[in-house]
Amino acid sequence: MISIIIPAHEEEKYISISIEDIFGQTGVTFIGKDEKPGDFAKSGKTLCELTVVVTHGNDDTAGAVAKYPEVNLIADDFSGVSEARNVGADVSRGDIFLFLDADTILKDGFLKRLDEFKNATDFIGTSKLLPDINTAKAKFFMYCNNIAHMVSKTSMALIFCHRNVYGAVGGFDERMPAGEDLKFINIALKNRARFKYLGDISAVTSMRRFETNGYIKTALEWMGGYFFKPAEHYDVVR
Repeated sequence: MISIIIPAHEEEKYISISIEDIFGQTGVTFIGKDEKPGDFAKSGKTLCELTVVVTHGNDDTAGAVAKYPEVNLIADDFSGVSEARNVGADVSRGDIFLFLDADTILKDGFLKRLDEFKNATDFIGTSKLLPDINTAKAKFFMYCNNIAHMVSKTSMALIFCHRNVYGAVGGFDERMPAGEDLKFINIALKNRARFKYLGDISAVTSMRRFETNGYIKTALEWMGGYFFKPAEHYDVVR
């Protein structure tokens, strides 16, 4: 089973779109928190569960999520995205974990593609990403970004792995305000996990950070975090 884990902080604008996209995936059966996955083992479909971990903020993200009873909603004053992801992983029952940003939309067929790894136990990876705006600048940046992820074995917007890999790493570093995903992947690879890049299926992610802070500035900040030291502060863009 695939366990989708979405950390969300002040994402009322995006979260409903993301949830409905996930539930709209074809060939997928979603297991509620009070249902037993074993009862659906013979359905012939990809089995998934969805957990959204909301860190309280200035909007009603939790209220937006609560409209979907199939979602396992956890809401509290978490310290950041790493703690939220770890909390979601702790309650997840699947063998495959998919950590997904709240403003990222999966292309139809993504979950069925990911389910093809269900018999492996040593993988971690990401997928091809597309921008949510149709500008030459956004498309060119994301094209370069995808190449960088393949070469450097990094990610943006989504990470998937087997639960054994997550356990071996020990989860995301809750002390880090930024760069926690890079550290998570690096430790997994040092523990001999195999990096998977899905170039034949994609997700669409928001370009709001790049549009607000600037493409070059954001890219330089990320390169600095990769080659030198992750930022000690991560600006929230809403």
